[in-house]
Parts: sequence; structure tokens; C-alpha cells
Amino acid sequence: MLFSPLSVGFFDKVKFVEKEGFMKTRILNFFKRPEALKPSAHGKTSLPADAHKTPFSHDVILKAMPSWWMVLFAYLLAYAFCVLNHRFFVWFPPYLLEVFKNLRGLPTSWADFGLYWGERGLKIIAVAAGVYHNLWQLGTRYKLTANNINLVSWFPLHQVTNVPYGAVRRVGFQQSPIGLIFNFGHIEIDTGSPIGPLVLLNCPKPKKFLDLLQTKVESVVQPSLAHHRRAGEP
Repeated sequence: MLFSPLSVGFFDKVKFVEKEGFMKTRILNFFKRPEALKPSAHGKTSLPADAHKTPFSHDVILKAMPSWWMVLFAYLLAYAFCVLNHRFFVWFPPYLLEVFKNLRGLPTSWADFGLYWGERGLKIIAVAAGVYHNLWQLGTRYKLTANNINLVSWFPLHQVTNVPYGAVRRVGFQQSPIGLIFNFGHIEIDTGSPIGPLVLLNCPKPKKFLDLLQTKVESVVQPSLAHHRRAGEP
């Protein structure tokens, strides 16, 4: 269940998530007094000239896909695993054959069959893991639209997630040492949902993404809180 900005109106500040072992980010204050609404000489609130120009919800402000660096690392790990796997099966068979010779009723041909498909099966699994990550990366998109955060994934299942800006409570990102070098990381968006935060994995340029997200959340939350405060005044 997503929470509206009015439900969190008693909080003074919304902070970025800070986790031990990852870089710290600055505090966001979504509840400062809005400057867009100014009283006119007649005592009425005047709106900016372009206030009536509201973009459509499907307008994409920022679009990104998971970083290619992680796909490259996935294939490198698969290659390293295949090399180590081959070296292991070159060293291990003589010891396994000696074990089979001491077992009654089991032909040694079973050992040859198991070693042959054992080595190739592990190589297939390693390569399949790299291909899986590559297909997931190609089928995943992160978008910031005029009204919400949009996550679209086509692999392994088609899944679409939309989070309104007004439901965002806390946002932050994590970067591993490799992510810090190549400028990508995991973005966490907390909406107060019992299923946990929305995580955008391996998002490139996470700081730029959060800076733009901050601007959009402030533009939604601040006017709503200002209206709520005026309504509560005697």
C-alpha cells in the first residue's frame, strides 16, 4: 500500500537511506516553504504563468537501463569459472576412478560418463547465468515520467511498476567499490509499503537520477503540504 504525502506530513525531513559500508548522501528537505505560490496585492494567491501547462503522465523525463558493466562482469565471471572448472576436472578424475574400483557392482564407465557431463554441465550453467543477466539487462528500463517512477521489465516475466511521486518517503542509493569506479549503483525508493522498498538494480549515474527525482518529489509534496497547513489554520 502506497502512502500519500499527507500521511507523512508530521515528519520534518525526509532523509536519504544511509547504510554502513556505502557512501553517504545528503539530507533532502521536502517540506520547506514553497516559493512558487506568492500572495498578490489583492490578497489572493497568484500562480506562475505556466502553472496550467501540466505535462502528460506518459511524458518521459529520464530513461535509463541497467549498466552494461555488470553484464561484462557476469561474462568474465562465467569465463573464470569455466577455466577453474576445467582445471578441477583434469585433476580430480584419477582419484574418482580409484574410488569406483573399490566399490562393488558399479562399472567404471559410470565414472567416465559422470565426469564428462559434470564438467560440461557446470560450464553450461555458468554461461547460462551470464546470458540470463544480459537478457534481464536488455529487457529492463527505469523511467521518470511527469507523475511517477516507472519500472518496466520484460525478462524473465513482464512486470510494470509505477510509484507516484507523492508516495515517496525516502530514497537513497548504494555503490560497491566497482560501482563507485564505473558510476552505477542500486537505488532504493521507500514508499512505506509492507513488501519493502522499490530497488532499481545497477542503475547508471545514480546521483543524477536522485537529483532529478528530488526535484519531482518536491514539486508534488510541497504544494500539498502547504495546502494542508492552510486548511488546518483557524
